[in-house]
Amino acid sequence: MKNKYDVVIIGSGLGGLFSGALLAKEGKKVCILEKHHQIGGNLQVFKRKDCHFSAGMHYAGSLEKNQILGKIFSYLDIYKDLKITRLDDNCFEKIIIGNNEYCYATGMENFKNNLLNYFPNEKKAIEAYTLKLEQIWESSDILNLRELNFNEIPHFEEYSECAFKFIDSITDNKELKALLAATNGLYAGIKEKTPLFIHANINSFFINSAWRIAESGENIANLLQKKIEDNGGNVFPKKEVKQFEFEGSIISSAIVNDGEKFTANIYISNIHPNSTIKLLEPGKFRKAYIHRIENLENSISSFTLFIVLKKGKLKHVNSNIYFSSTNNVWDNCEYTQDTWPKGYMMYTTEDHNMKGFAESIVIISAMKYEDVKQWENTRIKQRGEDYLKFKENKAQKLLDLVYIKFPEVKRSIDTLYSATPLTYRDYTNTFEGSMYGIVKDCNDPLRSFISTRTKVPNLLLTGQNLNLHGMLGVIMTAFQTCFAIIDINKVIREISNEY
Repeated sequence: MKNKYDVVIIGSGLGGLFSGALLAKEGKKVCILEKHHQIGGNLQVFKRKDCHFSAGMHYAGSLEKNQILGKIFSYLDIYKDLKITRLDDNCFEKIIIGNNEYCYATGMENFKNNLLNYFPNEKKAIEAYTLKLEQIWESSDILNLRELNFNEIPHFEEYSECAFKFIDSITDNKELKALLAATNGLYAGIKEKTPLFIHANINSFFINSAWRIAESGENIANLLQKKIEDNGGNVFPKKEVKQFEFEGSIISSAIVNDGEKFTANIYISNIHPNSTIKLLEPGKFRKAYIHRIENLENSISSFTLFIVLKKGKLKHVNSNIYFSSTNNVWDNCEYTQDTWPKGYMMYTTEDHNMKGFAESIVIISAMKYEDVKQWENTRIKQRGEDYLKFKENKAQKLLDLVYIKFPEVKRSIDTLYSATPLTYRDYTNTFEGSMYGIVKDCNDPLRSFISTRTKVPNLLLTGQNLNLHGMLGVIMTAFQTCFAIIDINKVIREISNEY
């Protein structure tokens, strides 16, 4: 039957595509419905003046063949087609704090020894830190591809320890504290709220090994789409789900923007839970649940510069660069209009025709949605002169901060493009352009916990808002979502035994 599937997935971000590819490989007929003309969410790639840019996920960790993502992508038979380049093992993250520069090295032992070179008198603190990271990673069944039991009551104590407080407790050295937390832009770290669990697993993910993902047409989104289609499924762009139709308590169809209906046994929503609620008729969720979801805090967004460079002008750096004006790295998201920006993350893409030189550069700094809220009811390319002036002003302020450490960037710029929280909201369909979905709060972990299962029997949730965000977190959440549909432990055994 036309438009009849085993599983219909709303949203083609990584969570939707990965769930779809996994289910399709296991014999389910899958359909993904995407409102945008391009699939991928934060995996999207766009082109400007022959340069490809990533909308979000530009690098990943643990991608060696014997590491967790390497094994999972091998299982899906896309590892061999990934266009990835290993970042500098001695300095995959270059950290600049004020006038001081440091490097993160890959491999936990190398990472530890590198820190000891910088802080030889802090051996006890550094060993305590790296041991904690290893213990937290090892404690997770899913991160170690051990069989799972998602029917057990969730253990929230792992989310209740504060990352800032732990780091603060192991040393009095302010510079070391800052260095250990310097990449908190990877999870929009909040001093009083961010769980150590999130900090530790994201850092371990990249310390295991760090890889740049090629910004080309053969990106991860397209590889996952191909696997879905090779296994009899479909991925439809420009199909925005407007509402769910019900028969009693069960969803009977998803109705898209042109009135077409898609029916399935099970529906998975990969969009923000708040947006999911709006697709349901009143009364399907409890008022208390709706109120909680609507009032959860979303992580901060960003202002990003996408820069096409003049040929042969700027050296390529095979590292990510993190800059913070001071060692108060937890405060970079807290700013006034006068103090923005306090820091940035920056990376270059190598020009394949001129090895050793960069063809483009991306610069990212945290930005609150409220900074652009006055234009929230406008559309892309129709936001007016005031908005364009706002972007120009912010671009120049961010560049001025970059030029302090990297003056060579100024003479290397060919063309500059910028994106605000509104850009991310409209192109990636993230709530208020949020970088990492719903904020997890170590002080009240239960409140921000959202189960993959819902009160609607055939509606499941997935994506970055549920557990851990980023490539690692979204894929792990997809396993949990698919647990309700297929024998996920059979999949885990196959991955562990064969790859």
